[in-house]
Amino acid sequence: MNWIENILIIGGVSLNIFAAMEIEGAMLSRVKKRSLIIAVILVVALQLGFFFGGYALFYHLGIREIFKDAKRVGDVIAAIVFMMLGIRLLIEAAKKKFINETRRELKVSRYIRVIIVAAIYTFAIGCASGLIQSNPWPLFIIIIICSILVVVGGLYTGYHYGFESKTGAYVAGAILLFLAGFDLIFVDVLKLIQV
Repeated sequence: MNWIENILIIGGVSLNIFAAMEIEGAMLSRVKKRSLIIAVILVVALQLGFFFGGYALFYHLGIREIFKDAKRVGDVIAAIVFMMLGIRLLIEAAKKKFINETRRELKVSRYIRVIIVAAIYTFAIGCASGLIQSNPWPLFIIIIICSILVVVGGLYTGYHYGFESKTGAYVAGAILLFLAGFDLIFVDVLKLIQV
C-alpha cells in the first residue's frame, strides 16, 4: 500500500475515535492536560498494539503461502474490510443516540469501550496489511500522528462546540475508507488505473 492508501485507511478509522472524543469533550467541565495526555497515550498504545497484532498474525500466514496468491487475495480482502468498516461508520452516523450533556471530568472508563472498538478496526487493518505484506512502518507513523490529532482535536472540538459534528466525522471516515477500498480494487487488483 502507498502513502495515500495508508492515510486514507488510518484517517478513516481515526475519525471514529474523533467522534467518540468529541462526545466526551462536550461533557467536560474543563480540559485537564494530565487527562488529555493519558487519553493520547492510551489511544496510541491501543491502536499500535492492535495494528501490529493483526499485522504479525496475517504476515506470517502470507509468508507460509496458505493462499495461492496472497498479495491479490490480501488486496481483495483488505478492500472488503475497508468497505465494511465504512458501512459501519455510516450506520453510526445514521443513529440518533440520546446523550445526556452534563459537565464532568474526563474518565478513561467512559471512552475506553469506543476506543477498543476502534482498535478492533485497526486490528482488521493490520490483518489486511499483513496479508498483503505491506511495509508497516509508514502506518506506524501515521497511526501515531492520527491518534494524537483525533484525541486532541475531538476533545477540544466537543468542549468548544458540542458533539453535533460527530455525524460528519463518521461520514468523512466512511468516505476515506471507501476511497481506500476502491483504490485497492481499481489500482492494485484490477490495475485499471495507473498511478
